[in-house]
Amino acid sequence: MRRVPFSIIEAAKKFDTEAVEFVFRHFEGFIASQSLLKYTDEYGKTYSHADSDLRYQAEIALFKSPGETCDV
Repeated sequence: MRRVPFSIIEAAKKFDTEAVEFVFRHFEGFIASQSLLKYTDEYGKTYSHADSDLRYQAEIALFKSPGETCDV
C-alpha cells in the first residue's frame, strides 16, 4: 500500500479541501471493507451489509489526534 505524504496529512488536518478528498479517496476501500457487518440467519446463511454509522465514525477517526475521543 502506498503511503499518504505527511504534507498532505498536515494539510488535511487544517481542512484543506483537496487534501481531505485525497485522504478519503486513499482510505475509502479500507474503510468500506472494515465497515461491513456480518450476520447469520436462522438457516445458517451468512450475510453482510455496510454499516453507514461505522463508516462515518471511521472517516472521522482519520482526522482525530491520538489523544482525542470521537463523540460525534
